[in-house]
Amino acid sequence: MRRRTFLANSAALGGSTLLGTAGATATTATTQASGGTRTTETLLAGTKYATDVITIDAPNDGPTAVVVGGMHGDEPSGYRAASDVASWEFDAGKLVVLPEANRPAIEQETRHNDDGDLNRKFPTGQAAETKLARAIWRLVENADPDVVLDLHSSKGVYRTHESAVGQAVFPTVVDPAPTYAQVAIETANDTVVPWYMPYHRYERGNFLDGSSPLLVHKVAGDLDRPGYIVESTKFVLDPPTAARWTSLVAETLLAKHGIPRRDGRVEITAGGGNR
Repeated sequence: MRRRTFLANSAALGGSTLLGTAGATATTATTQASGGTRTTETLLAGTKYATDVITIDAPNDGPTAVVVGGMHGDEPSGYRAASDVASWEFDAGKLVVLPEANRPAIEQETRHNDDGDLNRKFPTGQAAETKLARAIWRLVENADPDVVLDLHSSKGVYRTHESAVGQAVFPTVVDPAPTYAQVAIETANDTVVPWYMPYHRYERGNFLDGSSPLLVHKVAGDLDRPGYIVESTKFVLDPPTAARWTSLVAETLLAKHGIPRRDGRVEITAGGGNR
């Protein structure tokens, strides 16, 4: 368990290499409080993809997590939940949060941006395929994360509607992700999913092993780290409620990986998830 050096690496790389493009200026704002240091920077500053990266550096050493939302612009509960995570305080560890990864798609409320489906641009063993995907992957690599969460939403419900993946948590094959996914699922089902909505109980999805060009697949295949895709549904569920449920799943996973939220909703003894 150790403090990562994400911000130091960013400075060493000249900022624009990691957060922007050559010649771009990254806007930085840093605040300090009892919960540690919170820094806001701009990924790909000066481009149409410019979007905030929030780094929460807690007062005590601990694991590092990367949390991503908004890969698809028509999935509001994912980027709302990621924005929620970016506002939390922690006593230990570090979070690097990219709440709105795909700003052009979010602004248009579409799944794709001009380059297609952003979450199909991360082939394992190869460079990410677009400017935005490469910037996101550099962000992940330089954070040197112990765990990565990618927050999404789906039109339907996993194993109920054809091709739908909502109400499911998809872990990487890397331990302890499969076990921790099940804990998060049970916590959400017991805590926020009402008894009268049995079809909205979360399930564990298939394992992510690097075989598809998705961000968390690449985390498994190239970094060999635990990671999760969290999917909540839009089916008879309003976006604020879906975001709240997604936030609880994220909070549980972070707690299991040794980064419990200060004054959070989840009381879990973390352990076993650190490199």
